[in-house]
Amino acid sequence: MPRRSFSCSHCGATVPRGALACPECGSDAQTGWSENAESFAGEIPTGYDEDPDFDYEEALREAELAANGQPSRAQLRRRRVIAVCLLLLVIVLAWTFWR
Repeated sequence: MPRRSFSCSHCGATVPRGALACPECGSDAQTGWSENAESFAGEIPTGYDEDPDFDYEEALREAELAANGQPSRAQLRRRRVIAVCLLLLVIVLAWTFWR
């Protein structure tokens, strides 16, 4: 049975099988899982910096989502009203067609 993980020879943390680097210390195959490894395995790509002007709560309100990321009650109510209206429209069209 193949091993699912192994211990990092640098810090001793558990590294999942197939991982490119240790999740704790950043050691990887290029550094030989050695003491030369830095604390982070790579550079953060550009464009992912946090925007200091970003307001998470405002973004949720604009998307009509609740604080947990789920649709708000108003959004759910709106969806139900649209579904009922579409159902009534289908019923009226079907009644007109078969009449």
